[in-house]
Amino acid sequence: MIVNHLLAIIFVVGFSCTFAAVVDSNSNKFSKLTSRTWDEAISMAKSFVAQLTLEEKCNMTSGMGGPCVGNVVPIPRLNFNGMCFQDSPSGVGDGVLHSTAFAAGIHIAATWDRDLFYKRGVAIGKEFQGKGVHFALGPMMNIDRNARHGRNWEGFGADPYLSGENAFYYVQGIQDQGVVATAKHYICNEQETNRFYDTPSNSKGYSANLDDKTIHEIYLWPFASSVAAGVGSVMCSYNQVNGTQACQNDKTLNGLLKQELEFPGNVMSDWGATKTGVESVLGGLDIDMPGGDGFMGIALVQAVKSGTVTEARIDDMIVRVLAPYYLLEQDQGYPSLDLDRDAIGDNYNVNREIGTAGMVLLKNTNNALPFNVMTDKYFFVYGTAAGQSDEGFGAGGSEQHAGALYQGGGSGFVEPTYGIDPLTALLINGRDSHLQMRYITNQNDYQAINDSFNARGFGSAKCLVFISAWSSEGSDRRDLHALNNGDKLVQTVASRCANTVVIVNSVSQLNLEAWIDHPNVVGVIWSGMPGSEYGHAIVDVLFGNYNPGGKLVFTLAKNDSDYGTDISESYNSNYTEGVFLDYRHFDEHNIVPRYFFGYGLSYTTFAFSSLDISKARKGPHTISSQYRQHRMRPYANIGTSSLYEPAYEITFIITNTGKMSGSEVAQLYLTFPAEAQEPPKLLRGFERVYLVPGESKQVSFVLTQKDISYWNVVNQKWTMASGTYIVWISTSANNLDIKMQSSFHI
Repeated sequence: MIVNHLLAIIFVVGFSCTFAAVVDSNSNKFSKLTSRTWDEAISMAKSFVAQLTLEEKCNMTSGMGGPCVGNVVPIPRLNFNGMCFQDSPSGVGDGVLHSTAFAAGIHIAATWDRDLFYKRGVAIGKEFQGKGVHFALGPMMNIDRNARHGRNWEGFGADPYLSGENAFYYVQGIQDQGVVATAKHYICNEQETNRFYDTPSNSKGYSANLDDKTIHEIYLWPFASSVAAGVGSVMCSYNQVNGTQACQNDKTLNGLLKQELEFPGNVMSDWGATKTGVESVLGGLDIDMPGGDGFMGIALVQAVKSGTVTEARIDDMIVRVLAPYYLLEQDQGYPSLDLDRDAIGDNYNVNREIGTAGMVLLKNTNNALPFNVMTDKYFFVYGTAAGQSDEGFGAGGSEQHAGALYQGGGSGFVEPTYGIDPLTALLINGRDSHLQMRYITNQNDYQAINDSFNARGFGSAKCLVFISAWSSEGSDRRDLHALNNGDKLVQTVASRCANTVVIVNSVSQLNLEAWIDHPNVVGVIWSGMPGSEYGHAIVDVLFGNYNPGGKLVFTLAKNDSDYGTDISESYNSNYTEGVFLDYRHFDEHNIVPRYFFGYGLSYTTFAFSSLDISKARKGPHTISSQYRQHRMRPYANIGTSSLYEPAYEITFIITNTGKMSGSEVAQLYLTFPAEAQEPPKLLRGFERVYLVPGESKQVSFVLTQKDISYWNVVNQKWTMASGTYIVWISTSANNLDIKMQSSFHI
């Protein structure tokens, strides 16, 4: 019956097929290398290490001064020129010239588009490779556990599955360009408060305290996906985990990462996260960054001679440091190091595409958007977040010098070569479309703002209010409100303008309750952290050149306390919520948020039909075989574990029933049998599907063995629960957005 139905669709509207986790551009044409296997790379690294003296080997366990943020010592007699480690996850950072400020991690995640996940990684990798950088210090995959966490903008949101898929394709995009990716910050690094405390000579980090099930099912998940993708390096974090510093934590480094996940690469410390020497070496740390602290390096020679550390462990450390170098063929004609070399190419194109695709339409009363340049002629623009900061790109988050935000702050920030702010792009559009544009960017000048309400043309104007929220590494946000009293700005404009559209330029969660229900606020766009093409991207969405299709990667609560978690001001952060985080928490406690995880509107409409579930099939042309094929690389580890073997195939049809081309993100949520002790539902699949009006596509999801398993704390392994699993196909975590459901039994 399903086959006949599909044939009818082919005949009537033209039929095509899209596979979850199958990426058309994820192919060798994007790759700069053929790559070696890990076995080959490790063998080459061992041969190199065999030629080193004990002193040379120990020296390589610690960074040294040099041009990069992290530098590995060269060995000239063996024609090894050393290695360069450089920030950041969203482009080549640390103040270098000629670097693209890419849309941030929180923004690419909001695209829910694996093709774009990968393309972004490719583009970032090209710039690192073009400058001769060996290790890129990204992706960042810490979970958005706390809405106020200062580094949420660098990561991929509140769900481990979504974060894992982002991490997987970022790693392969970067490493397909010959650059080693670094998964960070391992592990449970979900706040900045108290990341350093005590005295400088006895520095510690707060302790993240959590149970075995929680660490496996939430916080380890994206790191496991990175290892499966073939990541070359993992960076350990500043905090403690259950009372032991992360960079000397035998359980998390040796037990979970190197043994359970079978990670063959190296563990590097975050900068200054190494607190001891011998304890860190024995605990699983392979290289201390940036070095110069006396903990490792030449200090380990005496530890070996005294028998405290074996030379075999030193050898293992250096093999792990060098194996990714050989894995990605950096020993063969890799570009010379020049951090200011121009390797940007045409990356602005993909950056604009991602910036646009990650914007989320939250509210659109009576189809107020998109604007029609033939009839909508008068526009008033308000807010400092509409224009450039008055002190350059690095000051956008300052209350005194605020402007449009392209990224957040800290080591993850990339100094843009350029940045197009919304006001500039709007004015250009006004010129081209003969629109009357007026603006006030000093949002503290309420005299000017109130006077503008009496200007000619205001009565029929569309009012665009830009607000922002910024955060940075090193501190957590004070609250979840917009910068410079943005709530007051929105309320003031909406009190007089019947067609107010709010653009929210925010690092992560924000409280919108002060104005979201105002009847004159007819549109809200979450513009996120869209990178240096921000202005063009927001104009494309506002005027319908691009139909928004982004989705939230966290829940937006009505009350800040509804999240159930917050920054700990003490030296202990207790993860007592367990696996009930974000939408899982809201589901479990029947809390209705303002906007659900996975939510986002479109300018068109969609219909779902023909849900089918079957066990994974073998053969060269099956959904499962294509799933495997598009994830494999010579350096990938996905084939080493049965956990990533397909278990079930799920198909359905999605149709664009509206009048405008657009995209919908189909989301698969899974309800486990009671044995698993899981939240009411878990995200276990998604696909962004692009359709012209009237077009239908078959969407295919693959559920792996791991996707349908829970972490069994008694047996210490991933276990499939006995009973009935319910499959929900939805467009958000809201039960009211569920389109279809079915089940299978194990």
